[in-house]
Amino acid sequence: MVVFISTVSSPDRPNKLAQFYRKLGVLKTQTGGPFYLSDVDGTMDWPHRGIYVFFDKSTDPEIDPVSEWHITRIGTVGVSKGSSSSLWQRLRTHRGTTSGNYADGGNCRGSVFRLHVGNAIIEDESLEDKYPHWGVPHRQLPDNISTSEIRAQEHPLELRVSERIRNLPFLVIDIPGKPHADCDRARLEKNLIALVSHARRTNPHLKKDDWLGHHSPRAEINKTGLWNLDHVNSFYTDSIISEVTPYIESTSPISEDDSEGQ
Repeated sequence: MVVFISTVSSPDRPNKLAQFYRKLGVLKTQTGGPFYLSDVDGTMDWPHRGIYVFFDKSTDPEIDPVSEWHITRIGTVGVSKGSSSSLWQRLRTHRGTTSGNYADGGNCRGSVFRLHVGNAIIEDESLEDKYPHWGVPHRQLPDNISTSEIRAQEHPLELRVSERIRNLPFLVIDIPGKPHADCDRARLEKNLIALVSHARRTNPHLKKDDWLGHHSPRAEINKTGLWNLDHVNSFYTDSIISEVTPYIESTSPISEDDSEGQ
C-alpha cells in the first residue's frame, strides 16, 4: 500500500481531477518515478509511445498527489499517420542538447514546450529586443540572418529554458498502437488536457500564483496553468479516468536498457 505524507492541502480539486492525480500517484510508485530530464537518457527502457505528464518544479513526489501535485504540461507522440517518432525522441527534444557547440541549449523551433517557456521568460523580463526572432521558423527569418547566427544569438535563452525544463518532475504512461489521428494516445491526451484545463478555468484558485506561465503572451497558457495550447478549450468525456486507468496499470517500471541510445 502506498502511503503519502500529509500536509495542509490546497482547496479541494474537482472530483474527476482528484481521481486523475490519485492514479498518477499509483503510476509514480509503479514506474519508479518521477523522472527528471536532467538525470535520464535513452538508455532507459521508455515505452515506445505514450503520454508524458510534467509537473511544477515545486511538486514533492512524497506528498499526497491528490492535494499537492501540480500538472503543467501533458503531451504525446505518434498521432499522425506514418509517424516514426518515439516517446524518448520527443522527451529528448524537450530536454535539448547535451554536447556540441550548443551544449545544454536546445531548439525552440523543434519543441513547442521550449518555445512556450522561452516566450514567457521574454515577456517576464522584457527581452523582446534581445530575442526578436524567438520561435520564428527558419524560412521566415530575414535573409541576412543565417541558421548558425540565430542559434548563437538565442543560445543564452535556450540554456535557461533547458535549466527550467530539465528540473521538472514528469511521469510517462505506456500507450502503444499504430500512429493515427484517432488512436488512443491522441484521444486520451485531448481528454486529459481538457480535464485539467476545465478544472482550472472554472476554479482559478487551482493555479499557482508564482508559475512562470502566467507571463506567457498566450491566454490559453496563463488561464489554464498548462504549457499547452491544443485542446485546452475542448470538452472531456466523463469516462476519461476509467479509459486511462488500464494503461496506467499496465505501464512497466522504467529502468536501464543498454540497447537504446541517448
